[in-house]
Amino acid sequence: MAVLISLSLGFLHKLSLYFQLTKPRLSIVVVFSAVMGALIGGLSDWTTFLWLVVGGYAITGSANAANQVWEKDTDALMERTRTRPLPAGLLSSVEGGLFSLVLLVLGLWVLGTLHWQVALLGGGAWALYVLGYTPLKRKGAWAVAMGAIPGALPPVIGYWAVHPELTALLICLFSIQFIWQFPHFWVIAWIAQQDYARAGFQLLPFPLTMPLANKFVLILSLFFLPIAAIFFWPWLPWETGLWVFVVSMGVATFGFLGAQKGDRFNMRLLLLGLTSYLTLLYLGIWLL
Repeated sequence: MAVLISLSLGFLHKLSLYFQLTKPRLSIVVVFSAVMGALIGGLSDWTTFLWLVVGGYAITGSANAANQVWEKDTDALMERTRTRPLPAGLLSSVEGGLFSLVLLVLGLWVLGTLHWQVALLGGGAWALYVLGYTPLKRKGAWAVAMGAIPGALPPVIGYWAVHPELTALLICLFSIQFIWQFPHFWVIAWIAQQDYARAGFQLLPFPLTMPLANKFVLILSLFFLPIAAIFFWPWLPWETGLWVFVVSMGVATFGFLGAQKGDRFNMRLLLLGLTSYLTLLYLGIWLL
């Protein structure tokens, strides 16, 4: 009995390590965006919802696991990531790679049951994140532009799963979330700038010795959200356009006030505000 209990606990511990490779909090946010895209597109059945959640989490978890395999050595240099399963030596790179591959195949198959184009979009997002954004993180701030593309695809994937048609609303969803990625990336890079410097990541537009320039670009990027909302307003229902503009202007103003100080506390509040922004944006568009 004691042996069985020990084996069970060992198995559960191993399972929890694999689960950590998927970066659950990030993956849940991504899947939430996909589900909201589907709801906005007219989701009406539980089967599509279930397949989208399972396939979306598998693809996202696979990309996150592959990212950690790629960045195992640099993760070991940073305070916030050195206790992850791979740099801590709790899992090997081979185990992480195989786990990522299994999730990728599972995710593509599940999304393919919805529509082959949905699987294609999911695979494209995976490739851009793992093969594009991940290696570019050590090359410069252009990695943010590359990472913003797969980051903006989840609502497109969800929308396309139930409404496979290019519409003004779909373009708006992609564009707003694409622009949103820039302040989101840069706030995280600001908070973790010392860690990133140790790992050789340069995601802020300017060197750390130019904090005012980085702060200016960060604040400017926030106001591109309401500017984009104004641009799309004529092609959207009036109420939807108004909601997108008001919420975008709110987060831009909130970010402007918080980013002026630039301390970790205010930047964390801004990060929370940016995350809440997507929730409010999608819920509002769906309910309208």
